[in-house]
Amino acid sequence: MSTLRIPFPAVVVGVVLVLIGAPTALGRGSQVGHDDPWNREHIDHLPLEVRNAVNHMCGNSARAAHYFATYLDNSHIIRLHFEHLQCGNGGGFCSSAGCLHQEYVTRGGQYRLIKSYYGRNDD
Repeated sequence: MSTLRIPFPAVVVGVVLVLIGAPTALGRGSQVGHDDPWNREHIDHLPLEVRNAVNHMCGNSARAAHYFATYLDNSHIIRLHFEHLQCGNGGGFCSSAGCLHQEYVTRGGQYRLIKSYYGRNDD
């Protein structure tokens, strides 16, 4: 029975190459799931009517957290939680009474504002 002998320098070169490549691979892999918590995309993905209303209130500098918009009844209702919205102009959507919340409902293929109220930050 013969045995395969790998020369020592080849093993060292192989280990060095693996160690040099590992940080690069790990660094790239860690970025895959990165999503800035305050992100313009959370507004850009809203239906046009809702997005236009937010932009009118806040301007194009608006950035939202993940739970700014919640969807109910198979997306027929969209609830906006303004405590999860940042505006370039400061906003001012929260007071001692709570934070502004709005509900939009789809009718005839378009979303319309049906309810606007101040509520707790967690509703």
